Amino acid sequence: MTLFSRFTFVPLLLGTAAVSLLANCQQSQKTYPVFFLTENNGSEEGAGFIIKYGPRYYTRLPMLSLDNFEKFRSFLNDDGSYGVELFVKKEYRTRLYTETMSHVGKYMLPVVNGFAFAPMKIDRPITDGELVIWGGLNGYDLKQIGRTLTPIDEELEKKRYKDKNPRPKPEKPKVKSQSKDFNDRTIPELYASQL
Repeated sequence: MTLFSRFTFVPLLLGTAAVSLLANCQQSQKTYPVFFLTENNGSEEGAGFIIKYGPRYYTRLPMLSLDNFEKFRSFLNDDGSYGVELFVKKEYRTRLYTETMSHVGKYMLPVVNGFAFAPMKIDRPITDGELVIWGGLNGYDLKQIGRTLTPIDEELEKKRYKDKNPRPKPEKPKVKSQSKDFNDRTIPELYASQL
C-alpha cells in the first residue's frame, strides 16, 4: 500500500463510520416514544431535569424506553382501550430491578407519544422483567409498538392494529400558576391521555 492510498483510505473509513452513525441515530429516532419515568421529590434538580404530572414530579430521564424491551402482549379493557404488557430485554432487567428497588413507595409514570397514563405505585422491586401499561392505548399505539417489539401473538395483534391515531391532541389547560424551580424557571407538565 502506498502512502497516498493510506491517506485516502482513512477519510473513506471515517466517512463510512459517520454515515453508519447517522443511520443508527435516525433509526432510534423513529422508535415510537414509550417510556417510564420515576417519581422525584422536585426539589433536588432544576426545571431542566424534572417534569410535573398531577401532584407529583418525575425525573425527566426515562428509567426505560421502548428500545429496552423485546416483546409485548396487549389486552382489551372494559372501556374499549388496550393495555400492554412489555417484556424487558435481559440486559436491562438489572436496571429495572435496581430502579424499582430504590423507588419503593414512589410512583412510576408511563408516557406514550407525549401523553401520560395512570401512574403506578412501586410496592416492591420488579424481578420478573415485565412492565404493564394498564389501559388507555389504542390500535394505533399497538401498531407503532409492534414496529419495534415482537408481538407474542402476532395474529391477534394485527387484528387490533389501526393505521390512524384516533386520539385527539389535548388543549393545554389554562393554569393560573405553573410550577417553578428555585431559579424561577417553569417546570414543564405532561398531559393525560384521552380516549
